[in-house]
Amino acid sequence: MAILHPALPLPAAFDVRRLSRRAMSLLRTMFVAYALATTSGCPRGSGELDVETLPLVTTDNPRAEADMRSAREAAEAGRAQEAAQRYQRFLETYPTDPLAPIAELGLGQILLADGDNPGALTRFNRVAQSNDAATAERGRFYEGVALQLGGHPREALERLRPLVGRTVDPRETALLLRTVAAASEQIGERIAALEALDALVREPLEEDDRAAALQHIEALASTTLTAAEASRAEEALPHSGAAWAPVARRALRDAFNAGDMARVRALGASLQAVNVALDEEASSMLLRASRPADVAPNVVGAILPLSGRGREVGQRALRGLMLAAGVPANGPAAPGAPQLVFRDTGGDPARAAAAVDELVQLHRVIAIVGAIGSEEAGAAAARAQALGVPLLTLTTASDVTARGAMIFRVFSTPDAEVDALVARARANGATKFAIIGPTSGFGDAMRASFARAVAAQGGTLVATQSYAPGATSFGREAAALRTAAPDAVFVADAARALALIAPALAAAGLWSLPQGVPAPRDGKAITVLAPGLAFDASLARSSGRYLQGALFAVPFHAATSTGPGRVFADAYAQQLGGEPDAFAAFAYDAYRLVRGAVDGGARTRPALAARLAGLSADTASSAGGFTTAREPRRATRLLELRGTAFSAIE
Repeated sequence: MAILHPALPLPAAFDVRRLSRRAMSLLRTMFVAYALATTSGCPRGSGELDVETLPLVTTDNPRAEADMRSAREAAEAGRAQEAAQRYQRFLETYPTDPLAPIAELGLGQILLADGDNPGALTRFNRVAQSNDAATAERGRFYEGVALQLGGHPREALERLRPLVGRTVDPRETALLLRTVAAASEQIGERIAALEALDALVREPLEEDDRAAALQHIEALASTTLTAAEASRAEEALPHSGAAWAPVARRALRDAFNAGDMARVRALGASLQAVNVALDEEASSMLLRASRPADVAPNVVGAILPLSGRGREVGQRALRGLMLAAGVPANGPAAPGAPQLVFRDTGGDPARAAAAVDELVQLHRVIAIVGAIGSEEAGAAAARAQALGVPLLTLTTASDVTARGAMIFRVFSTPDAEVDALVARARANGATKFAIIGPTSGFGDAMRASFARAVAAQGGTLVATQSYAPGATSFGREAAALRTAAPDAVFVADAARALALIAPALAAAGLWSLPQGVPAPRDGKAITVLAPGLAFDASLARSSGRYLQGALFAVPFHAATSTGPGRVFADAYAQQLGGEPDAFAAFAYDAYRLVRGAVDGGARTRPALAARLAGLSADTASSAGGFTTAREPRRATRLLELRGTAFSAIE
């Protein structure tokens, strides 16, 4: 059982009195042992505790001895009020008896358990004035505990620090060290607090108490210490203790953030020398520190799902990368020529992270392009950020750049597409908006995104309709939308669903038409808005009659591309055959953005990341470079269907 927990932070609503009662149950047991030793008249004593820890005080008055024993028995039985009365009566009856300080000590302990710190301090002060050195020392000990519990940490430390190393009983030692740790932390001496906690966990403690002390050490080391304190503590604490390792890990992190790679390497070696396992973060930092400038500026890595469920998308992206890198080249590559090294993730996050490691450690790449799925992109981004290598992701996950300053997103997000569509519709005069989509994760996300975009751009969301995924009939939903009379309807689904929804809307009297074209009699002209997921060139033939003037968010469309997009599409068709898609275009752009920055003088990874952030460039896709937030400068391009052809809206 623990004695007290003053070293642990208490919740705001914690009942200190309840804590004291719990703790004092053991303190009373300790006092009983003192009484047994002192009232027996035996110089070596008896009882629970080692007699060497007890004040050797005796009395020649048998009545006083009997009254002390009665008070002790009441305390031992848990009758605190009775025990307090008996101690008080003892002091009134035998004020000068040698056992009076022991009665003062027992009464003070009960008062402390009841939360009466001033009363307890008065008793402990008297004990501290005892002529018996051991008794006086015991008084100073509990005086220090009471001062700490009463909110006087400096005064507590004055009493307690001289006692460190002098206590024999392990329970008193634990109480002493806990109190010293708590008082030290309260006055801002956090290294001293760590030293006390480090000594505490060397004592025989119950498992929950040991776990609590270790948890507090970890909290102090990881979050409370300043960088300077962590550095001093790392030097002061013994490597064999429990506190040194978390402090050393913290110091390693601080050194890494300060760019002191030599210290990172030294701390890593010290941790490994005592067989401390490094977590992923520390391992990454140590890895980076071991290769502070070991980079091949002409080598770019790629991680793509070339097998598994996403292999078709990954292989299209790889073709775009190969075209940008000039692979395969005609003839052997010249020494120092740009290289592309790619690895297959299989869509697996763990393989993506491992691929980042390999590309950095073995191939010394200056940057990495890829990671498409949100989970693999997240894992790759975390590893790339830890290793300090720029990663240009091909994911649509909007939060990937939050991993850190080394992470870039080339691809547009669904949210960005929604914003662009709503903005164009508002510019065309639409004020009332509606959405129709499936009850799925994507549909739910699009409904929330669309509602936000409409409100942000001054429109009004007048209707929302949902249907089961895979539905093929939309007459009821279309009729409900007609009642709301929207100016624009956003279809949050794939092209196959859009091909069925557009005729249903027309049958309900909602006709998608170019701006200015009147609707048939009894109908209403609307603009259908569709995300990139809903785009398919075949819609112009299958459902074109019902999608005139419809706006599609399409980040890359080979047939309508101009400038760099046209050059890319033609080169792709000539060298690789077929028509490239958005993944090929964005991968192509990512590689070219890296190469352009390297050719412009960015020969290190930090320099490359700094050059890419905020870079404006002509690209095949809609990206146009990066914002300072490391996202594409241009979210998407918009296409409008007129007749049987799609045309780009600039």
